[in-house]
Amino acid sequence: MELRTKIGSINNDAIIEKKKNVEYKTFDINEYKEMFQQLVATNYILGSFEDIHWEIPEKLLDYPIILSFDIEIHYDLNKTLKGYTILRLISGRSPLTIYNELAVLKKVILATNGFQDIKAFESLLEIQSTNYSYQGHRISTDVKRFLSFHKVENHEKIEDICNNFSSKKLTSRELPLFEDIMIFDDIINDYFRNYSSDETFKFLPIMIWWLLTNVLPMRPSEFLLIEKDCLKVIDNFRNPYRISVPRIKNESSSPGFVIRHDLIEIDKSTYDFLSRSIKKIKLLDIDSEYLFPVELLTMFRKIRSKKKNSRMNRRDLDYLKKEFYEKVVEGIYGQYGLERIKSGDTRHFAIINMCLQGFNMLSIARMAGHDEIRSQYSYFSHAEHFAQSYVYRLAQRKIETKVSNNIGNGIIGWRRFIYDKGKSKTINGEENIVGRVQYGTCMEQKDVFPNSCIEYCEFCSNYRFNPSINEHQEAIKWLLDSSKTLEIKIRESIELMKEISTNLANSLRSANDDTLKTTSRSLLTYMDMKATVDSRLMEAKIFGNEEKF
Repeated sequence: MELRTKIGSINNDAIIEKKKNVEYKTFDINEYKEMFQQLVATNYILGSFEDIHWEIPEKLLDYPIILSFDIEIHYDLNKTLKGYTILRLISGRSPLTIYNELAVLKKVILATNGFQDIKAFESLLEIQSTNYSYQGHRISTDVKRFLSFHKVENHEKIEDICNNFSSKKLTSRELPLFEDIMIFDDIINDYFRNYSSDETFKFLPIMIWWLLTNVLPMRPSEFLLIEKDCLKVIDNFRNPYRISVPRIKNESSSPGFVIRHDLIEIDKSTYDFLSRSIKKIKLLDIDSEYLFPVELLTMFRKIRSKKKNSRMNRRDLDYLKKEFYEKVVEGIYGQYGLERIKSGDTRHFAIINMCLQGFNMLSIARMAGHDEIRSQYSYFSHAEHFAQSYVYRLAQRKIETKVSNNIGNGIIGWRRFIYDKGKSKTINGEENIVGRVQYGTCMEQKDVFPNSCIEYCEFCSNYRFNPSINEHQEAIKWLLDSSKTLEIKIRESIELMKEISTNLANSLRSANDDTLKTTSRSLLTYMDMKATVDSRLMEAKIFGNEEKF
């Protein structure tokens, strides 16, 4: 197993590390105990080496992580797991990562009778790969790493099984159904816009989570570390509004983490909304440096039990989101059976949003905290499905509200709440409209026509599709052809953006960056145009029955 230790630094960003391969027998038991005591001395871990349970006071999660070494039936392996865990902690792995690794290794040890039953290990991997593709890959990775630290009798056979499994192509990270995401987006925007602030205040952290993390790719732990005084105004800038966002950086060669704060530009509407929200929270007169003190959760409970944590943690956010689904999504809006969005999913939505809007891979990597640029490439596998689902939902919304929304500032969350463009255009008397055009009516005012005219009527918000009886079938085919053409253009645009992004990461040429932005603008235009055409097909009750034509 590779052990990383920090031996110095050049500046705040450049760290000098020493790497070496170690095995369990590299150190004797007393050396492991000494390393454990060093962690105790720095208050990184609580307890004694001989204890069954070790407690790590995890500051990010704001609740302790308990590491349990409770497989005494395999005494030697239990002791080896302690040495392995200590080295993983010293190497800078996060407590939660180590907790999950330990759970996996204990599960394998118990299922295989201490790595003796090879068939049981193969069966375990097959079951996990069938139901949870990533979990199976994770087991093989964790087991290989542990066996490089401690060579069991059958280690070569087990490593071969792990290697064969690891070579299988992994599917992209599973996200909730995009249609369910869009429905949730509709609900959260309608709820906070149309219900009183007294009624919605309980769920204000959910609204801010949805707005911010759908645009800024933030981990839930980073979101919950936002400080109460996070808003800034920087003079002498055309747009002076900023928000200070925490960024967590795990130390790769030592226990712990560092937090830096990035100032991110936001517009005035967003600034004003967040400012109003922060003032409401401050009126509670809660003594906390954080934007989301734990009292925001406990003050609305019938039984107010005292919580040890001073701010909302990941469990609290998940609990509040569960309540929002039960009381608002299901209780008020009657939407049962939606696939529920995890707190960390919005970070992936934000990255997909950025991909579709033409941000280059370097910008996305920096914003998302990815160490490698290629981490973003998998998001393009979601992008086409995301775009299709959004177009379908937007087409439905155009029918429901009779508005022509523009999608220029993102896909979900932020754009829809801050930029409410849902205003139907009123026509002052039909005697002043342009009148009959191909397969329909132009509702534009004569005194501004044709200055406001676009090239194709079927994409115009002022166009009403109402063909005569004798031209109805021909008119429907006209719309269907336009819809299919736009579907091809959307798919081609996403593929081109993926190719450009790869080249951009390799060459950093500004010409590629400009092409990426231009392609993104075209993509968003195609999506809006297709939604307009598809909404007209839906009105004609044709959409989904194209085979008849």
